[in-house]
Amino acid sequence: MAEIKSYKNAKTRKVHETGKPKGFRGLDGNKAVRALNLLNNADALDALPCLAAYRLHKLSRGRMGQWSLTVNLPWVVCFSPAKGGGWENVEITDYH
Repeated sequence: MAEIKSYKNAKTRKVHETGKPKGFRGLDGNKAVRALNLLNNADALDALPCLAAYRLHKLSRGRMGQWSLTVNLPWVVCFSPAKGGGWENVEITDYH
């Protein structure tokens, strides 16, 4: 089983642990936890859902090498695949 190896910030980790979106105005905490749990349980990119609601896509420019799952706009979960499996630098952000 893959897992989240690292969070980019403590606020994201706290949302995952508690479901409370403190510090993220307008973030749906339940949806955020679902998206983070998807990452925690997926062993590869192709194991992540291709559902339109999650809008899984590869990022470019300043976020090259990262991927994104939509929580509720403008909030997304950005992450990078870790060497050896799992995910690193997982963060909830509005990168737009």
